[in-house]
Amino acid sequence: MLAGLGAVALALAARRRHAIVALLALALSGCAGALALAARLELAAHARPAAPLEASFDATVVSSAHGHGGVEVEVADAVAAPGETARVPARIQLRERDTGTGATPLGSVLAGDRVRVRARLRAPEGRANPGVGDRARDLARRGIGARGAPSHPDLVVRLPDQEGARPLAELHAFRAAASQRLLGHGEGGALLAALALGDRGGLGTARREQFRLLGLTHLLSVSGLHLVLVGALLYGIARHALRFAPLVADRRRTALAIAVLAATGYALLAGFEVPVRRSLVLLVALAASVWLRRPVRRGAPLALAALWILAFEPEALFDAGAQMSFLASGALIFGMRRAPAGDGAARSGLRAGLLDLLDTSALATAATAPVAAAVIGSVSPWGLVANLVAVPWTGFVLMPISLGAGLLAGMAPETAVIRLVLRAMSAAGSFSLDALAIAARATPPSWTARPALPFVLASLVALVFAVRATRVSRRVAWTLAILAALALAPPPSIEPLPPRVVYLDVGQGDATLVQGTHAAMLVDAGTALPDGVDMGASVVVPALRALGVRRLAIAVATHEDLDHRGGLASVLRAIPTERLWLPFGALREPALAALAAEARGRGVRVEERGAGSPREAIGDLLVAPLWPPPAESASRSQNDRSLALRIELAGRSLLLLGDLETPAEAELVASRAPLRAELLKLSHHGSRTSSSAVFLDAVGGMVAVASAPRWSRFGMPHPEVAQRVHDAGYALWWTGRDGAVLVSLAPRLWVRGWR
Repeated sequence: MLAGLGAVALALAARRRHAIVALLALALSGCAGALALAARLELAAHARPAAPLEASFDATVVSSAHGHGGVEVEVADAVAAPGETARVPARIQLRERDTGTGATPLGSVLAGDRVRVRARLRAPEGRANPGVGDRARDLARRGIGARGAPSHPDLVVRLPDQEGARPLAELHAFRAAASQRLLGHGEGGALLAALALGDRGGLGTARREQFRLLGLTHLLSVSGLHLVLVGALLYGIARHALRFAPLVADRRRTALAIAVLAATGYALLAGFEVPVRRSLVLLVALAASVWLRRPVRRGAPLALAALWILAFEPEALFDAGAQMSFLASGALIFGMRRAPAGDGAARSGLRAGLLDLLDTSALATAATAPVAAAVIGSVSPWGLVANLVAVPWTGFVLMPISLGAGLLAGMAPETAVIRLVLRAMSAAGSFSLDALAIAARATPPSWTARPALPFVLASLVALVFAVRATRVSRRVAWTLAILAALALAPPPSIEPLPPRVVYLDVGQGDATLVQGTHAAMLVDAGTALPDGVDMGASVVVPALRALGVRRLAIAVATHEDLDHRGGLASVLRAIPTERLWLPFGALREPALAALAAEARGRGVRVEERGAGSPREAIGDLLVAPLWPPPAESASRSQNDRSLALRIELAGRSLLLLGDLETPAEAELVASRAPLRAELLKLSHHGSRTSSSAVFLDAVGGMVAVASAPRWSRFGMPHPEVAQRVHDAGYALWWTGRDGAVLVSLAPRLWVRGWR
């Protein structure tokens, strides 16, 4: 703490001629950050559960956020409750799903509350896949040693007698009440809550994807635009009101102080996330220069904000959002354009405003593209145009409406007139979201990108030229060049190279990529819950991009179960796909019919396959559908109607069986279908209702893979199945233990686990 404060003090004192002071400030800040990060990693490791457990503990609520169909609460200073024998980590992340019955007890707690909770806890363990960050490591950097959920809604109790001073309690209560009230007015109100209060929980996954596709995600994060608007509004009001205060000698300075205090209060109200803190430091530094009548060197406030974050919140260094925020701010600060002689005077009015917007949009897009490509796996050139409309609309229309709605929702009584006013305000948000949806439907997919490190570094060098350019046309050209280069750059090499099979780690679900040198095929894509976890978007799409898949020849939904077909809609939206295969009779199932409609709407050819369908050569893949039979499909169980495939690639063969169970397996053996294969993905995630000894012998494989989480109430793969697999001579790999399982097919067969 002292080192961090010392770094900030040195940064304030630094001058150009005192570079040594600035370097010392950076060193002190780095040391403070390293110590803070080490302390949090140690805190996360202390008492981390070795296996899932249920325990009662007392803890202080640090933050509470609604979203993804539930509420997520972070607690600190956790200690085992009296009489509890289990040890618990000091910092825990709790999550409770919204069952549709109204506010949950966990969702009603506020930051600063001291609560007693009985919860099921487990060590943080993220999915381990190519192209996907380590979620468990991210949580450890914040000191979180366990994740869990309350055992029962009644087992969340507030302990007011154990609470100390809570200076921000009223502010947290105001934010929660205002947010809940706005969320009651539908998605339009949810957008207003996101803009005014930083609460994005009411916006579903589909809406967020629309913002991302159009390059407008930054509008949902309360940052500089929002703070400047609040500060400017309060500055104008205060300066006008102070004309009637004769005792105030310097109205300008007093109004400035009021505006900064108001912006600080708003930053706290909006959640005080990294972009807000960075923008607040910038605003305070600029206000101080005006107050002291001393010019501030370009970039000094941003450097001060960077030192502050480095010293006190070093985990932000690993956050893509924080990285893009700082890059964009730096590009805009150092790229403030000085028009050539005669150029600026010739432009005025609307044209000048549009050029300035295009200039700002180009700089921000060029600055954030390298991180977006390296971390997210895509770049969106459409933001250049979308921001020309979205930024002024948000700044001059939606933001004032959102701020007014937030104040009304938090302060005004519940009357018919207030409800009518809030409904009218929410209508502006609904109109904006409808326009966003229309634009997103008309927009081509983002450019797929997962560039190797040298290309990312080259794009950062090109960013310097974009910042130094003096004309808008040149900046736009540099921006488009950066985007195109990132999209065309080859991905980092991931061993083993194609031809290969990758069984992705999607928890309780299936997702298998069969990647040849000339074609790629995806079989299932994990689960996707309404407004919740979407393995297709969060795991499968980033993994495909990291593995160099730019196009899918075939996507397959083996059957209707959500943990198999759920993520495919996101894959179809993100990755160009030629054909979608479904099992015979699938179009009678509402969920698969909806997936087929989504596919056709994107120009994907939909086909049903099963026993009797011809083998097809797809690039260097030879695919043979084995199951289900075309007749009597509706009389079988949903699992036994799964589409089963035998795929040959590079002289090897593999079986993918969906969730087939023992009866269907027996029929396959009796039908003398070509079952011999080196690779077998265990049917139904290794359930004991599948993978009979007779079937395993009929396949005669070398490697078996179970796709199931490590800790699951289903206990898959079942110990009996694991023993049968071992007795049949297979090597058993398991995504929950090994992460994604990557199998090389040529020149030799070898396997590695991503974890």
